[in-house]
Amino acid sequence: MKIIPFLCCSAIVLIWSSPAGLRAEEAAVWHTDYRAAVDEAREEKKNLLIVFTGVEWIDICRTFQDDILSKAAFMDLVSTQFSLLNLEYPKDNKLPRQEAVQKSLLRDAYRVKGFPTVVMTDLQGRPFGLNGFQPVSAEEYAQQILDIDLAHEEKLIALTESKTLEGVAKAKRISEGLPDLPGNLLARYYRPEMEAVIAADADDTLKLSAGFKRLIVDLDYSQKMEELARSSKWVEMEALSDRYIADNKLEGVALQKALLNKAGVLGLQKKTEDLRKILDRVIVIDPTSDPGMRAKKMIAEIEAGNAPEGPVE
Repeated sequence: MKIIPFLCCSAIVLIWSSPAGLRAEEAAVWHTDYRAAVDEAREEKKNLLIVFTGVEWIDICRTFQDDILSKAAFMDLVSTQFSLLNLEYPKDNKLPRQEAVQKSLLRDAYRVKGFPTVVMTDLQGRPFGLNGFQPVSAEEYAQQILDIDLAHEEKLIALTESKTLEGVAKAKRISEGLPDLPGNLLARYYRPEMEAVIAADADDTLKLSAGFKRLIVDLDYSQKMEELARSSKWVEMEALSDRYIADNKLEGVALQKALLNKAGVLGLQKKTEDLRKILDRVIVIDPTSDPGMRAKKMIAEIEAGNAPEGPVE
């Protein structure tokens, strides 16, 4: 589980800096160096707001930058509560080695799938809010961010109060303290709280435990797949995916996603025939779902001579 204080572990080495950052009328500053943003957050006891973007090659990112992020009306309001970090990802992914490593780690840690993505984290690096481009004014967007921050403060109160409670009441208050995040992020960063809900509500009165258990199982599978991938243990990854599907009796979209993971591993091994069979199976389950559409795209790539490689999810 990648819960690490501001992700400042030995795996992240920051050796370049751009201290000037992106300024708005000499007021608040957008850091482009992670360490500088973290230092400000710690010194001024702020949270961290990270923008993952591709201004140089994505029109909506450029609009977001020009119309909202660079405006003093946004920056001056939001910088009272947040240290601001802008991470630019070039289209060709060509970056100095250490910068590339850092940006890859951050993108993976917060499961960023596309640009622009805005992630808000606390001083421990735990995300508590997500956002993206919205067609609103700089002032309105700033208020969205501040509203998420205020909701986060209220949730922290709920978590503190839960420590004095027992049983279902404790579980309910903990659940009220959990941020509104996608399941994969929630399990990665709030697993102890989820496990506390499960323990306090043994009979699943709140109807949360089953879902939390599933998210934790999914997280364990994902992290084990990542571990095996680092050692190029493709056969073991195939077997793990098969066990994960069978043990959890996966159906529907969940099954499709697991099969896509296996398909990616087959692609790495150049097992094109087996890969095609798995993709056909994904499409049969539901051709209109997100995984089903992705499987169609992967088949088109195979037919074009470009077999997909690596786990998809």
